[in-house]
Parts: sequence; structure tokens; C-alpha cells
Amino acid sequence: MEGNASLPINIGIIGCGALGAVHAKRLASIPGVYIRALADPNEAAAAALATELSPAPQTIAADYRQILQTGLDAVCIASPDGLHVPQLLDALAAGLHVLCEKPLTLDPGELEACIAAKDRAGTHVAMTYPRRYHGAIREMRRQLQSGQWGPVYAVSIYNCEDWVTGVSGTWRHDPAICPGGFIYDANGHQIDTLLWMTGLQARWVHARVEKRGAPVPLVAQGTAELSNGSLATFAFVGTARRWREQINIHCEAMDFVLENGRCFWAPPAAKGQWAPLEPLPVPEADDTPSYRVGEADNAFIRLLRGEGPNWAPLEEVWPVLLFTRALLRSGETGKPEPAVRP
Repeated sequence: MEGNASLPINIGIIGCGALGAVHAKRLASIPGVYIRALADPNEAAAAALATELSPAPQTIAADYRQILQTGLDAVCIASPDGLHVPQLLDALAAGLHVLCEKPLTLDPGELEACIAAKDRAGTHVAMTYPRRYHGAIREMRRQLQSGQWGPVYAVSIYNCEDWVTGVSGTWRHDPAICPGGFIYDANGHQIDTLLWMTGLQARWVHARVEKRGAPVPLVAQGTAELSNGSLATFAFVGTARRWREQINIHCEAMDFVLENGRCFWAPPAAKGQWAPLEPLPVPEADDTPSYRVGEADNAFIRLLRGEGPNWAPLEEVWPVLLFTRALLRSGETGKPEPAVRP
């Protein structure tokens, strides 16, 4: 893809907490990219971040709307979950490109409005699903969708994390800002990765959801039927002691495993022998070693410069939104819930 690698890009950061700071510093490290404005209701946080950037941003504001008309090309939205949609809509109305942290919304109507606004603006919106920018995961996706290993027939997903220590009392435990809790904010990673790699979607989800004494959901276990008729089991545990992740995907002629950021497969073995679990070979030019926020930032700039694709376009939020929405609804009703667009 031919583009302009030297195109200067002026960016504003909306949300200057820990993640916003990571995005700002990474974007500022890319040649020709300039952080021109910072917005956060906590102006002290924005001011502190400004001291770590060179050149220093020209504008610091408590209200994000004040930075949208300051000559920017794009904004990065890294605010709490419940603020993403109005900020995205306002940025698009201002004609800006947007790199937006996930999740976006649980409301199908809001997603439709965001897509329509993006189409009217004619600008790019990229979501920061970091696993999509991981070279080994992209290669696993290529293998799964190549057809050479046969269809997917069984899937299991497991993720655990301590979403209590250090999180209790923050906006992530506020149902008004993060209504789906751990399942909505964190497990969208695993759900999106599975559906994106396989090209499948959920038909229905049956789940047991627990808050475990918190104001938002922290644990979910259950089953989903995928669009090819296969079943996926899942266990999401936000009350664990440490982070772990594993996705197992079984095809007729190959097993694939994503475990803690590393990708494996099980090539055929000699008769009577266990198939070895080996690292998935990855083209060197497409290899990235970990789930790094910086990969989303790099890819966004390459997109704006016409040098690369949009790895996480707004339209591809639909599968994870519908799966998550059905999961949480099933936790309330105790019955399987459809994961289809209204």
C-alpha cells in the first residue's frame, strides 16, 4: 500500500489517565506525530502528562469539546467506557479521525449512530483491540480461515484477572459508567479475538453471571452456539489473584491455542503419539511479541498516512457487542439469549 510516511499528524488526547498517557507517549514517539492538545476533567492529570511530552501540547482543557476545533487531524479517546460514544460522535462531527479505546457501547442503537456519523464525516475510526495488531494472532486467523484444517467444531475460552484489588471504588465498578463490569470492559478482548480469528459470530449465549459482592458483574460462565453450529464454552473470572488467558480452537485437522499472548498449534504426530504443541510459525515481517498498546497507535498512524489497513474498524464492533449483550442478558434471565441484531 503506497502512502505518505512523512505526513505530519496533529493529535489530541481525550482522557489523560494511565491508558491515555500510554497512548500519548507512544504516539508522540512516532516521527511526524505531534500531541497538540490534552483534555481531562482532572486538569492536574492533563498538566502532568503535558510535562512528559515534547513538544508540549498547545492546549489543555477540562472539557474535551474545547480541543476539537484547535486544528487537530485526529483524537485518541482513552476516557472511561461510558463516555466513549458522545466523545466519538462529537469528534466525528468536527471532522476528525478517531482512535478509540474499547469497549464502545452495549447499545445497538448507539453503534448504528456512530457508524452513520463516521460515514457522514468520511473519516477513519479505529478501535484499540490490541490482539488484532499481534502478528502471531493475525497468522492464526489466516490459518483458521484458510480452510485447509477443516471447520471449527469446538472452542473454549478462559480468562481470569484481579478486578477487585486496585479496581474497587473506581469507575470500573460504577454501573453507570461500566454497566457490564469485568465482562464488558475486559472480556471483550477474548470474545473479539475468537470471533475475529474464526470469522464466526454467536447465535445465542447461555450464561451464569455473578457480581460476587461488587456493584458490577465480575464472573461469567457458560456456552455459546456459533454461526457454524459449533459450541464455545467460556469462563471469565474477575476475582482471581493474577491474569491468565487461554483460547482453545479445535478444527478437524488441527488444534490452535492462544495462551497468555503466545500462539501454538498441534501439527500431526506419528500414529499412537501425542501431537506436539509447537509455537505457530509467523512471518518475520508480521511478528509482534506481545499485546502492546503501541501496536494500535502505530497502525492508526499508518492508516492515516495511507500505508496500512484499518485492523479494527467500527463496523466490526457488532459481533462482540451482540455476544456480550446476550451474555449479560442471559445472566439476568437464566435462559439462552439470542445474539442477533435487533
